[in-house]
Amino acid sequence: MRMLTRAGLALGLLLASSAWGRAEDSSRALLDAAGRGDRARLSALLATGADPDTRDRAGRPALLLAVGSGQVGAVRALLKGGAAPSAATRSGWTPLHGAAEAGALDIALALLEADADPDLRDRVRGTPLDVAEQTDHDQVARLLREHGARGSGTSVGDTVCVRSWAGDGFCGVVEDRDGTRHRLRVTEVVGCTSACEADAACSGGQPVGPGGLAAGDTVWVPTSCLTDTGLR
Repeated sequence: MRMLTRAGLALGLLLASSAWGRAEDSSRALLDAAGRGDRARLSALLATGADPDTRDRAGRPALLLAVGSGQVGAVRALLKGGAAPSAATRSGWTPLHGAAEAGALDIALALLEADADPDLRDRVRGTPLDVAEQTDHDQVARLLREHGARGSGTSVGDTVCVRSWAGDGFCGVVEDRDGTRHRLRVTEVVGCTSACEADAACSGGQPVGPGGLAAGDTVWVPTSCLTDTGLR
């Protein structure tokens, strides 16, 4: 009886090990197909039970690899197979961030239609909207806004302030931005009743207030000059 029990245990371990090996092989195959953007192979693997949310050793979900392939068909196959549309890396980078960085409008739309969250933040780059604006992918940025994306409060249309003069300065609406700067249309001068001293960076070399920047003016300022963001 004891010998039979031991034999049964050994058989169980062998079967479990075999199943684990098959699952690992399936995961590797899925990650490879996702990275190549192979829609047909992905669909076949998912149909046989492959995990759509499997990750590589760097912690990147298969969906993010498919986004990187640039193949919307592969992305749609994973989403159809149950992949989480907002699966993120340890830093918070999601498939939608990847689509924004690449300017992949069709992929961004597929993710948003699958209810990907447009406002999740990567620790370094911010939200997908921030990334789209940083990389000048205006169509993707517009699409994100249409789906309710708010960004980090420094996106086009947001109101921000530059109050670097002991709390005085100016506020304005973001009209444009690049990787490191924002173009503001000044809406209000705060304090600076005797004009705040010109600053080469934060006021474009102009004084703020009388004889200088006033409501209606536009000025490019570095992101580092912004002291208040996301204001209403």
